[in-house]
Amino acid sequence: MAALDPKTGPDPEKASLSVNDSAAVELLYDDDNPEHRQLRKVPGPLPWQLFTVCVIETGERFVYNGISGPLQNYIQVPYPHNDAGIPGALGRGQSTGVALGNFFKFWAYLCTVLGAIVADRYLGKYKTILAATPIYLIGMIILVVTATPVALGAGAGMGGLIAAMITIGLGTGGLKACIAPMCGEQSPEQVAFIQETKSGERVVVDPKLTSARVFMWYYWAANLGSLASLGTTAIEKHHSFWMAYLFPLIVFLITLAIFIAGSGKLVKVPASGSPILDASKTVSIAIRERGFAKATPSALQASGRLEKYSFAQNEHYTDSYVEDIKKAVKACKFFILFPFYFLVWIQSYSNLIAQAGSMDNGRTPNDLMQSLQTIFMLSFIPILDLGVYPLLRKRWNIVLGPILRIFLGFVTAALGMAYACVLQNYIYQKPRNTINLWIQTPAYVLLAISEVWLVITGLEVAFIQSPSNLRAFVSSMFWMTIAFGSALGIALSPVSEDPHLVWLYGALAITAFIAGLAFYGFFRNSIKAEVDSDADTKDT
Repeated sequence: MAALDPKTGPDPEKASLSVNDSAAVELLYDDDNPEHRQLRKVPGPLPWQLFTVCVIETGERFVYNGISGPLQNYIQVPYPHNDAGIPGALGRGQSTGVALGNFFKFWAYLCTVLGAIVADRYLGKYKTILAATPIYLIGMIILVVTATPVALGAGAGMGGLIAAMITIGLGTGGLKACIAPMCGEQSPEQVAFIQETKSGERVVVDPKLTSARVFMWYYWAANLGSLASLGTTAIEKHHSFWMAYLFPLIVFLITLAIFIAGSGKLVKVPASGSPILDASKTVSIAIRERGFAKATPSALQASGRLEKYSFAQNEHYTDSYVEDIKKAVKACKFFILFPFYFLVWIQSYSNLIAQAGSMDNGRTPNDLMQSLQTIFMLSFIPILDLGVYPLLRKRWNIVLGPILRIFLGFVTAALGMAYACVLQNYIYQKPRNTINLWIQTPAYVLLAISEVWLVITGLEVAFIQSPSNLRAFVSSMFWMTIAFGSALGIALSPVSEDPHLVWLYGALAITAFIAGLAFYGFFRNSIKAEVDSDADTKDT
């Protein structure tokens, strides 16, 4: 039974805040100790530095979703509005609107790989964030200027939109690759330890649960920024598109100032040479040796093959280093089926907006409905973190593992598309604009639940399963799955219009459900021991 080492364990003062009525930190958790294995596990505290990092995430999402909210109408509907009173600018039709909207997502999340390389190899996460923000701002200025009536009248709208998408996408890549892993790095707990509360209960403060909690609140902050579409869609309907895009630009400048002002005490992990290149060399050795176990220096030494690889003779090439790379590769494999989820997820930014436009919206902007998904997520996250999860841990000693959470995310997304399919069929059977658009609400509720289950867990896995010098890269691999999902959406854009939408929604529902079953079958055994290993808890 090990004593608490302040060099490797948490700071006792900070750790004592891990439980509301905590009294004392005793010793490190020993998984071989039967008594320890019977103790209830709890998350650590949310470090205050987390909220400083989350501010810039809120601002970035405020801009991104502030743009995405009105984007379908901006592209699809002619200037100044159509016969139903829906505002527009470019008049290129629903299919083009869906394709360009998906291109924007594809490009932005593809650029996270570039952001990760810059962060991990050259600048570090903090400086990469600072370098990406001017690029982001330039793109926003282009969009605001070319969305003015004068620019639209001069035919600059489409060219300005494409230029803005490309520039904003570059900025998004630098920000998204760095913010999530930087949030995880603010947590002080690195090892599990035993703590006694004032009530006399001994509990285990588990860093994995702490990470799960950190990413839940990171995503809560991100979705707080996503509420921008509430404002931008209203401004779009009642004033103009250029004003709708100027609003999030101003908010982003405010959040950037707050982030920089509070950055002095942030944990800033520096760049560490060429971790991605080194990781690729390690993977190459593992492929040639037919497995990571045979690629460790000790195994290579035993087989007499160490001299074959000059890279394997480097001082930092150790058994533990190879194991870290193995974990990172497994984390990336974990995301293989995620594009099929994000193909469903992006419907709330495109086809579901168009569906609402074909319904009776009264004075409600049709593109406001996507904000319901954000509002429901902002409600579900604290309910789960402060209510459901603690109740399961305390009363039944159950920790919902990532495998089940992600599976549930696929299933609820499938249910959301099934509802949209039934609703679309109902719309086709009724006269146009006679069905109230609020009937869409259940679809957004289901998509919100699915996002809480799947996206937050994916971020958690990307952080926990990656070595510290590759966290931005593994995080970018997670975000890349949105790019792949958007690419699938672009491929489906020719059928993203009447009269194909019933079949489209139905096919998406079936695809998401099958992907969920495949995910559960593929991964529940292969990585459960590493991602989901809590022998003393029930993994349902």
